[in-house]
Amino acid sequence: MRMAGIWFRRRLVLSITLIVAISGSIACKNKHEKPSSQSDNPSSGHIEIVADESFAPLLQDEITNFSQIYKDTKIDVRFLPELKMTTEFFGHENVRLMVIARRLYEDEKLYFEKMGLPPRETKIAIDAVAFIIHPSNVDTQLTYEQVQGIMSGKINSWKEINAKSPLSKISLVFDNQQSSTIRFLNDKLMEGQPLTKQAFAVKSNPEVINYVENNPSSIGVVGVGWLSKMDNSMIGKFPAEIRVVAISAKAKPDTYYLPEKRFLYSLQYPFLRELFIISQEKHSGLGTGFATYVASDEGQRIVQRSGLLPIDKAVRIIELKDKF
Repeated sequence: MRMAGIWFRRRLVLSITLIVAISGSIACKNKHEKPSSQSDNPSSGHIEIVADESFAPLLQDEITNFSQIYKDTKIDVRFLPELKMTTEFFGHENVRLMVIARRLYEDEKLYFEKMGLPPRETKIAIDAVAFIIHPSNVDTQLTYEQVQGIMSGKINSWKEINAKSPLSKISLVFDNQQSSTIRFLNDKLMEGQPLTKQAFAVKSNPEVINYVENNPSSIGVVGVGWLSKMDNSMIGKFPAEIRVVAISAKAKPDTYYLPEKRFLYSLQYPFLRELFIISQEKHSGLGTGFATYVASDEGQRIVQRSGLLPIDKAVRIIELKDKF
């Protein structure tokens, strides 16, 4: 086992070295020169990163496994809502990496141009945004249009979905007012319309789950990774404390999909989003090593265990389907 671990480490360091050599890492004019402030390399050192709170279960597992392989590393991660996270990343050069559920905007790419760096985006997974309800709620299937109606406020009561429902006013709950989940659904569903006044935010994904557990008329929105942490959605089993809603595709209102393995792999679940690591590292350091690890076979197996879609699986499917 020890020899296998040593071989894996050497292979990873070699891969990183080749990647940096091919891409021409531009932090120094001479790749053999190290800035005086550099105290880390791809397999040792101490860095700070920021990540979307929606992906805390995945990132905690990735960092734990990476640190077990590379004993001389320390990665301090802060989990933040998307807006605050981007502010921290672009406001502090010492924050090496950002894990975010979208590509860089054009004005953000200008930031890298001013620094003399290429905008480095490493796609690491495809995530699903899940809708959860109380176990007593029998309306476990919603059409794409009904979700849109709930989001916009055109649908305000469960009785508008099911006349026999014992539930009435719908409470829509998100993780945070500045979260990637709200931004994602605004971009995908709202088409410039304001979010319903019935929606409100708590502070985190676990708080959304807790709220739904205790409020029968509520519907919550969370990253599917948090449900996988509670149970094993990769085999179609979600936690008993809540129910996960099956959603129809926009073009197929009579066919419903859960945010589980088979429908993530086929890209049929309608609310999928890409996850990226963004780097502003100026040399081949620990941030480069960690990003490479997450994109490696071992890192992608952790992605799979976390209930997300590994990017190596997604690449083959996306060749047949250009859009989610």
